[in-house]
Amino acid sequence: MTTLYAMPGAGSVIAEIMFEELGMKANLLYPDEAERNTSSFRAISPYGRIPVLVTEQGQTVFESLAIVLMLLEHDQAGRLAPRQGSAEYAGFLSWITYLATTLYPAVLRYHYPDRYGEETSVRKKALEEMNRIYDHIEAADHDFVAGDTMTVADYYLYMLIDWDEEADVNLASRHKIHRIMDKVGALPSVKAVMARQDN
Repeated sequence: MTTLYAMPGAGSVIAEIMFEELGMKANLLYPDEAERNTSSFRAISPYGRIPVLVTEQGQTVFESLAIVLMLLEHDQAGRLAPRQGSAEYAGFLSWITYLATTLYPAVLRYHYPDRYGEETSVRKKALEEMNRIYDHIEAADHDFVAGDTMTVADYYLYMLIDWDEEADVNLASRHKIHRIMDKVGALPSVKAVMARQDN
């Protein structure tokens, strides 16, 4: 069986949601900090980060975006992303990568400012960047993050905003993002995964 190394409230949330959406089973393991710092874990995740996916064939995939793209290979119905090769797929790739490489790091800097420098200034700049990204998403001429149809990019945004302690303030006037959050949050798969995060 495929194994997913996860942690409550971490970037593994997006992988857990995809497993639920795709009806796939995974052996969920929750390594503690000591285990994540072992040489054996670093062999499958060089920086010791969560999530890590190990396939039935023993292939290892680390980093949340890489896992998302790999799991999309199992989306035969094309429910979670546009078909590869379609005009919409390029836009989808751009937006989900934007979330993973721009919004995700900004959220991390906001929550762990001591890792990056003087805490007050790091948090201030991170919050400014988060709000710029929210503006870009809000202003884009489509109903969801990557187009007029919900995709896994919306699930990814949901995960990141769930970590935003200032979300109520930051999203007060961003009605499109509010609608996306409501629609994603109402999905049975998302409800199931988010319930697990509190256990």
